[in-house]
Amino acid sequence: MALFNQSYINIGSQFGAPLFGVAGTKPFTGNFFWVDQTNGSDGNTGGPQDPLKTLAAAHSKCLANNNDVVFLTGTAHQTATLVWSKARTHLIGLDPDAQVNPRARISVTGSTPFTPLVSVTASGCIFENIGSFHGFADDSAQICWQDSGGNNTYRGCAFLGMANATAANHVGGRSLKILTGGENYFERCQIGLDTITRSAANATLEFASGTPRNTFRNCIFPALTDDAGALFIVASAAASMDRFQWFQDCLFANAVNSTSTTMTAAITMAASAGGMIVLQRSTAVGVTDWATDAATELQVWIDGAPPTNNTSGLAVKVEIT
Repeated sequence: MALFNQSYINIGSQFGAPLFGVAGTKPFTGNFFWVDQTNGSDGNTGGPQDPLKTLAAAHSKCLANNNDVVFLTGTAHQTATLVWSKARTHLIGLDPDAQVNPRARISVTGSTPFTPLVSVTASGCIFENIGSFHGFADDSAQICWQDSGGNNTYRGCAFLGMANATAANHVGGRSLKILTGGENYFERCQIGLDTITRSAANATLEFASGTPRNTFRNCIFPALTDDAGALFIVASAAASMDRFQWFQDCLFANAVNSTSTTMTAAITMAASAGGMIVLQRSTAVGVTDWATDAATELQVWIDGAPPTNNTSGLAVKVEIT
């Protein structure tokens, strides 16, 4: 996927007229800033040949509701939560485009735990080709990426939480948590990872605080676990969701052919969670059933026949003898 029109000169309104935007969206009209931790300095202007060192410095230069853009090359390491708080402020990775584990990424550094890695409190933002990698050797509930702003778009992003064996052994671990605002759009994203074994009944994705109408299209949810109680999706509190959560053409892949333990259920929801989960042309591998309790089954709808049958869409292993 080509992210940008390649014929540009003096990109950014502070360097000249902006001539490109994210594929499928309107061209950006605000200021542009570049971040390169290896070659940049926070004393620089943030231009393409004079990049900043940290995302925090770039974010501080952006103006809310101005369609400003931050471009990231390589890895940006965080020693504290990156709070993305300015509406219509966008973050684009410039490393090669990849649905699985993009190489332009945000990661942790140091030994002092903090959570979440990224907290998006703004709305109307576009995140594209950005990875996030989070996990400390600490027995605490750790969240990689949290969105409470709503109305944000994620394309080709990776949310890699519980990326440490100790973190993956806590029931409160999450790769992505969505709250309040809702109406977020995720396309071609990787949510979760299968390189660290999850040894507790934690969850890849959590819906909380009445979040409505989130859409996931062509997303991958990898997992590796030795606890059958681990989950792909949880909405365990009262009024966790509102309206619907739509999963279209998504793959929930528990690596059972690579030492992982079969999950008992993919989804658990409280009887009073509210809303519904709709699974359209989506497949779960390495899991016994989409849901195993009556409360969850009543709130999960699957594109199959009959539509309330929560076993539809489960991959079946065929052995030829």
